[in-house]
Amino acid sequence: MLKKTALLATFALLTGYAAAQTVNGSGQLRALMSQQSANPKSPQHQASQLRDGIGAPQAEQAQQLGTLEAELHFGTKGINGIATLQAQSDGRGNSNSDAWLNELVAAWGEGGWQLSAGKKVVEWDVAYGFRPNDVVQQEKRRSLIAVSAIGRPLLMAEYFDATLAASLVWVNPGVSDSTTSGSTTSGSTNSNLTTSGGIPDKGEEQALAGRVYYRLGALDLHGFARYGKHSGASLGTALAWVASDALELHASARYLRHSDGLLMEAQPALLLLGSPWHSETRKNISQVLLGLNWSNEAQHSLIMEAWWDASAPSPQQWRAWSARNLQLLAAAPKLVGQTSALAGNLQAQNQLLSSSANLHRQNLFARWSWQKASWQPALDLLWTPADNGLVTTASLGWQGDQLRVDAGWRWYGGAADSVFAQLPLRKLAYVSMTWAF
Repeated sequence: MLKKTALLATFALLTGYAAAQTVNGSGQLRALMSQQSANPKSPQHQASQLRDGIGAPQAEQAQQLGTLEAELHFGTKGINGIATLQAQSDGRGNSNSDAWLNELVAAWGEGGWQLSAGKKVVEWDVAYGFRPNDVVQQEKRRSLIAVSAIGRPLLMAEYFDATLAASLVWVNPGVSDSTTSGSTTSGSTNSNLTTSGGIPDKGEEQALAGRVYYRLGALDLHGFARYGKHSGASLGTALAWVASDALELHASARYLRHSDGLLMEAQPALLLLGSPWHSETRKNISQVLLGLNWSNEAQHSLIMEAWWDASAPSPQQWRAWSARNLQLLAAAPKLVGQTSALAGNLQAQNQLLSSSANLHRQNLFARWSWQKASWQPALDLLWTPADNGLVTTASLGWQGDQLRVDAGWRWYGGAADSVFAQLPLRKLAYVSMTWAF
């Protein structure tokens, strides 16, 4: 409560300060309506049927959510900030509100040098569907609505000239080891889940990160390095080549000395007091992405990407996950007096869903979009070859002078035994109106 009050006070002060300065002030108001449909085949839904109240809101058959959001941007005298106020209602009389600072950073520059301190959004890498080398921001990809990211506390030094750029970032300088070890990941890039996985969140640890960029004609070259107090060292590289007016090719690769993941106990008991999963450290992890971006004079655009993420669970881990799901569900009729314990064990299965940025190691992605006057329809597909899982997203946007309207639909499915077909969420539809001022 104190944290929210402080954020609201800060928001009010920033609003007043920006208004008083009347310099570089802007913002937007957004109204969003969404409806989520639960997946009856998911362990989370089965758990909710056994015990009322367990699981995330997606476990309900259909959940409607209304969101009102105000976002203020301002910048003056070397200070830039973004603050957000949000109110939500689930259509049943339940509501909540929140406020946060996306960014509040002071910058000093002279010549080609710039120093920054505060909370800042720093987005790296060249890909669309997955960014292995986004080692500071670690932003979730493929979001349905374009919103301002939430930055990281940092100190940053940058150098620029006509062909070279270099950055050195000290991320989360005030975070201690004890704070990091207690945090967990929240969600999955591919599934937009909010379940915890028991893995320390690399975005919350103290770390040093660096990037070097060099432009060589039509070729952009990037080099990355990161050292985290918990996650250790990693190195990465990326390139983007503008082959023609219509075609751009890009690639990204990262090597991690080690990465945390979840592993199921060798032979877990049917009902456990705790989780069947325990954290393991995997060594010599690689992440590789290849992609292209094609467009034509009629403003059709096509993005195609394929990536490998060795930090994601293996096919063997997913088979063990599915086998335990079936074992728990098959035992339900025999455990009439232990439904609460059974529901808790089914709920614990969600932990593997948020243990890494990708659900599978192999991923293929394609996105088509078309800009026609003020309209932009788009369709994208994410396919996991290991189990024939599929995520399909269709959207339509309209852009006016100040008003933007977005609507879309996302469906998780594919083969019946695929991971996507067993996620807590089956489909999601949304309509959003954003007014910029």
